[in-house]
Amino acid sequence: MELHSKFMISLTVPGDSDQQYKVTHQDETFAVETGSGTITLINNGDNSWSIVTGDISQESANIIGQAIEDHFQK
Repeated sequence: MELHSKFMISLTVPGDSDQQYKVTHQDETFAVETGSGTITLINNGDNSWSIVTGDISQESANIIGQAIEDHFQK
């Protein structure tokens, strides 16, 4: 994955409508700007993601993480 990149992802997180999120990839973390603030995620390398900062469910983190992975597979 390219380091220090910015891109947009679209997805539906449980309990939310379809949203677009701005993602900044720096080092090994991904900062995701949401309507309620910024969350930071890190890829565990096994199709799961860890929440570094922010208040979201693990399910939401994995859904956002999958959208990030999908972005890089385009």
